[in-house]
Amino acid sequence: MATTINTIEDLMEVLDSHPEWLEAMRSRLLTRELLALPQTFAGFVETTNRRFEAIDLRFDGVDGRFDGVDGRLQRLDDMTGVLVGAFARKEAIKELVLLPDHMGIGKRRRLLGLEDLQALVRSVDTAGIPADDLRSFRRTDTIVEAEDDEGRTCYIAAEVSFTVNGRDTSRAIRNAGYMTRFTGDRAYAAVMGVHADKHVLDMVDSGEVHWYRLDPMTLDVK
Repeated sequence: MATTINTIEDLMEVLDSHPEWLEAMRSRLLTRELLALPQTFAGFVETTNRRFEAIDLRFDGVDGRFDGVDGRLQRLDDMTGVLVGAFARKEAIKELVLLPDHMGIGKRRRLLGLEDLQALVRSVDTAGIPADDLRSFRRTDTIVEAEDDEGRTCYIAAEVSFTVNGRDTSRAIRNAGYMTRFTGDRAYAAVMGVHADKHVLDMVDSGEVHWYRLDPMTLDVK
């Protein structure tokens, strides 16, 4: 039966009813390149995605290398901090003889070592003091036994850092409190260093702790 086509709607209806006619018409009207365009574009997308994935992997590798460098720099910085702190403590020991006079409390008698502090802790009641605090107390940077102008025994609990911070002052104040508790004698808190942060300086101004400033020329630093 012949099909009459008078309008575009008639044509569309015929093509919808006969898909093979639609394909034949497409082949006549479109070039091979246009027919292959969907497959070509799909291939382009796949190739581009692979390239971006490769770039991401390279960036991941670069990030990993930078992470490794950052880690090594952090370890180096930590080691440098330890060495600088150790050097500051070594130099501070030489000046401990000056500390009581600098604080205006008399003269130095001796430095208490680890064995002295261990014996002191064993001889007194330490109930209620955390074990970690006692361990830290025994490993304090230095405890100076001094004699005031009236011949009375007193102590100076000193912490040493290149740059004195809040942790140093807290330890010094805590250790001075322990010395008073353990001995019944007066104890003072002091920090020694080349620099001190603002929080420390505020505590110095309030009289909570004494700051003995190490001379930068002594350490050959600026």
